[in-house]
Amino acid sequence: MENDALVRDVLLLAYRAFDGSMKGKTMLQKRIYFLSVMLGTELGFDAHYYGPYSEEVASANAELKSLGYLSEMASPFGVDQRGFEMARYDYKLTEAGIRLADKKAAKMPKMTAAIVKAANVITEAGNLDYMELSIAAKAYYVLTKLNGKATKEDIAGMLPKFGWNVTNEQLEKATAFLERSQLVAKPITATH
Repeated sequence: MENDALVRDVLLLAYRAFDGSMKGKTMLQKRIYFLSVMLGTELGFDAHYYGPYSEEVASANAELKSLGYLSEMASPFGVDQRGFEMARYDYKLTEAGIRLADKKAAKMPKMTAAIVKAANVITEAGNLDYMELSIAAKAYYVLTKLNGKATKEDIAGMLPKFGWNVTNEQLEKATAFLERSQLVAKPITATH
C-alpha cells in the first residue's frame, strides 16, 4: 500500500516534470524507469519484452486515468506482422490532474526537485524516441546485472539472455545516452 502511494506520487510528479504528458506506454515506462534509477527508488521494475517494466507503474497510471487525473488518447500505429492493428496510447494530465500534481509538488518539494532534475537530465541527454529509450533502458538494466562494469560487448552478450535483440548501432546510441545522462561514471568502452 505504501509503495502504491509512492508510485502514484512519482508518476504524477513525473508527468508534471515532462510537461504534463507521455507519448506512449513504452515511453512512460522507460522514463519512469530512468527516474527511479536516478532517485534510487524501487518502483517494481523487472525484465520485460520491451525492456524494464513495472506493473506497479502501469497500475498506478490506469488508476490515475480512472480517477480522472489523466486523459488517454489512442492513435493508430500501423499493423503488426500478424495483421492486427496497433495503437499508441498517449496520456496527459487533466485539469484535475494538474491541480493534484501541483498540490503534491507543494507537499513534497524535495522529491519534486529531484524528479525535475532527473527529468531534465533525461531530456538533455538526448531526445530519444520510445524505441531508442527502450534500448537504453535495456542496456542499463543489463549493466546493473553486470555490477556496473562492462564493455559494450559484455552488454551485447547479455541482452539475448533477457530475450532482447539489439543491433550494434542501437547499442552505440543507447550507451551514448547513458554516458550523457551520467548514469555511467565512465564511458562504456569497446574492447579491442
